[in-house]
Amino acid sequence: MTGATLIQAEAEALTPMSDCPMTAALDAIGGKWSLICLYWLAAYTRRFNELRRLMPDISHKVLADTLRNLEREGLVTRTVHALAPSHVEYNISPYGESVRPLIEAVRTWGRSHIERGR
Repeated sequence: MTGATLIQAEAEALTPMSDCPMTAALDAIGGKWSLICLYWLAAYTRRFNELRRLMPDISHKVLADTLRNLEREGLVTRTVHALAPSHVEYNISPYGESVRPLIEAVRTWGRSHIERGR
């Protein structure tokens, strides 16, 4: 093992909270838009531009990055339809369904938080 490889291996071994469940959860769904995307996809299969309309404050790049991350985590499925006109659809995956209770809990808390501020 070379010196650089050894240093890298030690750094990886010393990464704080590498097996922490909170870190794993926040890595998967902790982005600003992740739960909102999952919320909209939990009800229906959606196309990219439909999600943009539902979330007008998100930029094209951020939505693409968010969907890519959710797909990488196995929470969203992406289906490419090649028939004319070609299009891409996104849907919550079976594994993504496991996040549904969390989405509902955050939505409920958010409603209470809004009411508290009035």
